[in-house]
Amino acid sequence: MTGPRPLKFLNSTLFSLLWLCSLTYGGQSLAQGQDTTPWSRDLQVIEVMLHGLYSNANQAYFDGRRKIDNPQSRHNLLIETADDGFDVTLSAPDGTVMSNQKWSLAEDDQREAVRMDISNTDGTPLCPVWWTRDAAQFSAKGDSECTEDHDSPSALALSEQQFWWTPRGASEVPVKLHRARQFTCYADIPGVGGGRDIPYTRYDNLSLHDQGAETWFVDKDGRNLGLRLLNVDWPINNYDGYFTRDSLVIYVIEQLDDGSTKEHGYAFTLPEANRIGINLKWMLASCFMISGKVDTPTM
Repeated sequence: MTGPRPLKFLNSTLFSLLWLCSLTYGGQSLAQGQDTTPWSRDLQVIEVMLHGLYSNANQAYFDGRRKIDNPQSRHNLLIETADDGFDVTLSAPDGTVMSNQKWSLAEDDQREAVRMDISNTDGTPLCPVWWTRDAAQFSAKGDSECTEDHDSPSALALSEQQFWWTPRGASEVPVKLHRARQFTCYADIPGVGGGRDIPYTRYDNLSLHDQGAETWFVDKDGRNLGLRLLNVDWPINNYDGYFTRDSLVIYVIEQLDDGSTKEHGYAFTLPEANRIGINLKWMLASCFMISGKVDTPTM
């Protein structure tokens, strides 16, 4: 008859079992580890970053303000995720389509980059470009010998907030697009404030983005009134020796009978703000990315 084994023996046996298990599972873990290429990881990031709505409203405005030669006109760029890549539409602010393309990404081990194949909507292949990672952005370039395909870009640059498209051609001036954020607005006439019990009319569900878009409504007096949002990215300073800071700006505008547009006033705040308002007393306007109906209450 034997007595209970010493606790020291049990601890030793348990340690041995755990050690053998760690070798077994550790070996399996090492066998499963497979490092990918950097461009494989880059492809995943580019896929997430690409889609969105972009506009070069800042570039078009400041090109005119600076009176540069060959100023860029307004462009909107919509990149939508599709089953086989991205559907890409380049258009004017009035909706006129300038180009429709299909983009698809693939790893290119030979080039050590992300290859982006480009085609027209009818499937005609255009010149591809290759994406590589830079400091805080990705850049893409096409082969220099591809000179006849003017629909395909010669270079692209993608960051969190901007997308630059350099066309093929003699000038090769990049279209400098900014990522747009979508806002919903309402306007109250008159602009009641301070808790006053005054009747007003609300015009709501007004939608626009913050890259120079406008939204319009007709008030009960027949006036064609509107709001404009522009997230201003200053490429210059407006005073010598002064650093002009970027701002999100809301404008109250009106379309007059002669076809001209009158600006009644504007207000501005930090560029990263997700809501902005203005009260001109005869009108109050508020624009927001998240409605107060669904926003999380805070202290």
